[in-house]
Amino acid sequence: MTEKQPRYCNHILKETIIIDSASFLFREGEADPIYCISDRYSPFVKGEEPEARLSLIKEGDRDFQLRIAIVGEYHLEVPRYFVTPPDQWREWLWIIIPKAELLKLLKFISHTRRRVENG
Repeated sequence: MTEKQPRYCNHILKETIIIDSASFLFREGEADPIYCISDRYSPFVKGEEPEARLSLIKEGDRDFQLRIAIVGEYHLEVPRYFVTPPDQWREWLWIIIPKAELLKLLKFISHTRRRVENG
């Protein structure tokens, strides 16, 4: 068992939003790329309910930062549908936020802005 470590930052504001999906393309050397996906509407895997946890954080003497953490069940897939080979993609992380959650996201950003402006 590893020894507990102190928290590296303070979470000042928090919000959780429901997302449609989050996916991460893992690439390493010559190995085939692989997706790590949590997808509410996956045609391959049922029951995933991804969420994004948003936090305004403060770490030591550094300025405020926005932290986005993804939670929920996930699965792995080999990329199957693409035009450009995945090892040439510039993007490697996607978070899809549905329209119904955008207002909640904007409210969080507004609260964050006020907090940052007021120190």
